[in-house]
Amino acid sequence: MLALLVANALAADPDCLSAFGQTACGYDCEAAYGKVACAQTPEGKCEAAYGDITCWDPPPQAPTMRRPRIDPGFLPPAGRPNDPPATCESAFGMQACGYDCEAAFGVVKCALTPQGVCDSAFGEVTCWDPPYRLAPGAPPATCESAFGKTACGYDCEAAFGEIACASTPQGKCDAAFGKVTCWDPPPPR
Repeated sequence: MLALLVANALAADPDCLSAFGQTACGYDCEAAYGKVACAQTPEGKCEAAYGDITCWDPPPQAPTMRRPRIDPGFLPPAGRPNDPPATCESAFGMQACGYDCEAAFGVVKCALTPQGVCDSAFGEVTCWDPPYRLAPGAPPATCESAFGKTACGYDCEAAFGEIACASTPQGKCDAAFGKVTCWDPPPPR
């Protein structure tokens, strides 16, 4: 485990960038439009567009969702080699950074975690992140749209003018008796 932590620490070294009479230090530094800015974590991302620099850092890691009766072993923290890199999307005079970014209907949004997902439908961009960091190899979340609504997660069901999804891969949804009901296992302790 120590070797993995050391390898991850060496993967991205912080840097300082000086321009326009300013200096900023951190990761993925950008200088443009008379400004200098850096992300504060190795997983962070900066991009210059529309006269500004947008820097984004992922939120603190959520607890791990472990599969019942299966020990997934050591799970690397968010933003490590198994995760896709964060990206920035620029459109409509706006910028957003994160994961699975989506630009539509004059809006730009991104998920906050590598397991998050975004989709656009019915004039809205919807982004969703699981409540827990998922074990490696967990299936990707999806977004489903129906009845003028969008829901994201797992095992989505649409019926009776409703759409809903479970929050974890182990969750289950069912449409019966005029409503959609979803269930998820209790959170890890």
